[in-house]
Amino acid sequence: MTYCQVSDVKPVLQIDAADTSHDAELTVCVTSSSALVDGLLKAKDLTVPAVVPQLVVDATKYFAAWDFRRRRDPVGAEAFWAEANRILDVYVDAERESYVGSA
Repeated sequence: MTYCQVSDVKPVLQIDAADTSHDAELTVCVTSSSALVDGLLKAKDLTVPAVVPQLVVDATKYFAAWDFRRRRDPVGAEAFWAEANRILDVYVDAERESYVGSA
């Protein structure tokens, strides 16, 4: 399952919505970034619910942007990596808090 669409990633990369020249590559990046989110959450004993939270969508689109950009500019891509991890950490923290004190 993918957690965002190519159309979600284009604004992050400042690619015009009408420009389809990178869509095939972006589709692969979205698939890979969704799998990356799954793996990072699994390591924290979490999964993505059936209704994908906005924070997961946002983290996924930034991971996809990182994957796309790192092929062209590895150093410049690091900002996308950092933002994706920051967003995912917010999601993880929020999910963990909901279980505090529960049996």
